[in-house]
Amino acid sequence: MNDLSYLSRPNTVSFRYKAITDVLWEKTDKAPEKENFIERFVGCGRRTLTNRELQNRSIVVAKYLTLIGIIPGDKVAIIGPNSIEWIIAQFAIFLTGAVAVQVNKTSESFAETIKLLKTLTCKVVLLDPDSDEQFLSDTKKYINNNEHKQDRLTIVLLQKSTLSSLPSLTDITLTDSEASISLPRIQPESSALIYTTSGSTGVPKLVEMTHMAVVNAPYNAFLGTGGDLTIGTCYNDCLFSWIGGSPIFNVLNGNARVFVKSAISLKKENIMAVWDIIMTEQCSNAIFFPHTVLDLIEKQDAILKLGHQLYAIATGGQTISSHLSEICGKLTQKLFVDYGSTEVGIVSLTELTPGMETGYVGPLFPGYEVKVIGESGETLNRGISGEILIRSPWMLKSYRNSAKLNHACFASGGWFPTGDIGVITTKSKLFVKGKSTEVIKRGGVKVLASVVETVIMKLPEVKEAVVLSVPDVRLFEEICACVVMVNNSNTTENELHRMCRMTLGDNMLGSAPSFFLRFNEFPRLHNGKTDKLFLKRLAIDRLKLT
Repeated sequence: MNDLSYLSRPNTVSFRYKAITDVLWEKTDKAPEKENFIERFVGCGRRTLTNRELQNRSIVVAKYLTLIGIIPGDKVAIIGPNSIEWIIAQFAIFLTGAVAVQVNKTSESFAETIKLLKTLTCKVVLLDPDSDEQFLSDTKKYINNNEHKQDRLTIVLLQKSTLSSLPSLTDITLTDSEASISLPRIQPESSALIYTTSGSTGVPKLVEMTHMAVVNAPYNAFLGTGGDLTIGTCYNDCLFSWIGGSPIFNVLNGNARVFVKSAISLKKENIMAVWDIIMTEQCSNAIFFPHTVLDLIEKQDAILKLGHQLYAIATGGQTISSHLSEICGKLTQKLFVDYGSTEVGIVSLTELTPGMETGYVGPLFPGYEVKVIGESGETLNRGISGEILIRSPWMLKSYRNSAKLNHACFASGGWFPTGDIGVITTKSKLFVKGKSTEVIKRGGVKVLASVVETVIMKLPEVKEAVVLSVPDVRLFEEICACVVMVNNSNTTENELHRMCRMTLGDNMLGSAPSFFLRFNEFPRLHNGKTDKLFLKRLAIDRLKLT
C-alpha cells in the first residue's frame, strides 16, 4: 500500500452534534459583549457587532422571515458586499431552518441572477445592491412587472436605501405577538448553505454544505485567524459569499474579524489604507490574496517605518512560489499557504519558506484522505502525476440540482475529483502541478474561459473569440480575449471592453477580460480547431509579457 499514491490523516476529535446557531448561542453565553466583527471604512469610521447583538438582531430578522412564509428547508438568497447586516441576515436564515444561498452579485447581471435563484426555487432574496444603480433599476422593473406575478421572488433590502422604496431589514419592527413566535430547532444534518461558484461545465455549480460539516471542519481556526493561532484579531476582506471569507468561521472559532468591502484591497493604490486599518485595530493576523501580498512587498519600506508587524498572513487560491516569503521577518513573522476548494474545504496548510519546493501543499488537515489516479481511474504509484481526488466528512453534501455532477463526483466511494493535477512523492508529500480545467484564477477570482467566450461571441461584429490566461506579475494570471472580427469592422478594443463590462462586470471582481487582441485569423490544428497553445504564445508576445 505504501507504493500507491494515497495519503490520510485520521480525525482524533469527537464530532460535535450541533448546528451553526448552537455554537453562536454557546459563544454568546460565554462572552456576550465580545466584539466579534469590526466593519471599517477607508479614511475613518467603524461599526462593531457583539455576540449578543448578533444573536438578538438575527432572532428578529428570523422571525420576520418566518412571518412572510419561510419554513425549514426553504432557500433564501443573500446578495451584497461585506457588511454587518450581511452577517445578521445569514444567521437569521440559519435560525429559520432555511438554506442560505450565497450569491456574488458582481459576477452576474440581474437577469442572470434571477434565473439562477429561480432554478434553486428561492423564495426570498435579501439584497444589498450597494451603489449599483443599474442593479437597483433592474430590481424595480422586476418588482413592478405584472408578468409571472405568482412566481416572482420576494426581495428585501439588507440596508435601507435612499434609491429604493423596497422594504429593508433595518426597518423591521415586530408586535408583541409576532415577537413571541417560536423558531424551529435546527437539525445538525440539515443543509446550512449553498455556495455558488463556476466550474468546467460552463454553468454555476451549487455547492451544498450541512451544519454539521461546517461546525466540525478542522480548518475552522485557520479560516478564523488566518494562521496557526487559535485566537487573535484577523483582518480579512474576502467576500463573505466565498468560503475563505465566510464570517461563520469567526463565530465558530470565537475570534474578532476586521473587514472592509472587498473591492478596496483589490485596488493596488489602497494598500497603505488597508495597512493603516490593520495597525489601528491591532490585528495579529490577516488573510490576503497573493496579489495583495505582492502589493505589500512593493510598499514594504514605507510600511516598515510604521512599526507594526503581523504574526501571520495566510494566502492561497493559486500556486505560490517561495519568493513571497520575502515578506517574512519584516511585515509578518509567518506566511501560510492553503490548498483546497469550495467543495472540499481547506485540505492542507503549509508555511512558506525561502527553500520550499514550488507546488508543495503541506500536511493534510485531520479527517482528509487524498489519492492520485490515472486516466482509467486506477490509483497510481507514488511519483507519477495524475488527478488528485479528495475524501472527508467535511466535504459538500452534494451539488444542488445537478444529478449529473453528483453521479460524476460521488459514484466511486465518495471520492471527489478536484480537477487538479498532482503527485504524491515517496516521502509522502503532496504536490499540485496545475489545473486540468479551463478555470482562470485572476487574483483569487475564478473566471471560466468558456463563459466569457460565449458573452464575447454575442457582441456585434465578433466572428470568433478565444479567451486565454496570460501571466501577470501582480495577479499571477490575467484574462486576454483574442477576437477575429467580421470584415470591415470598425469596432475598437475600447468598445469591446465597454460592452463586455456591461455583462461580465469589471476586471477586478467581475469576469471582464483586461486585454483584447484582434487577429485576422486564428492558427489552426490539423483537425481545423484553433491551436490555443500557439495562440497563447502569440498573445504573450504581442502583450510583451515574456
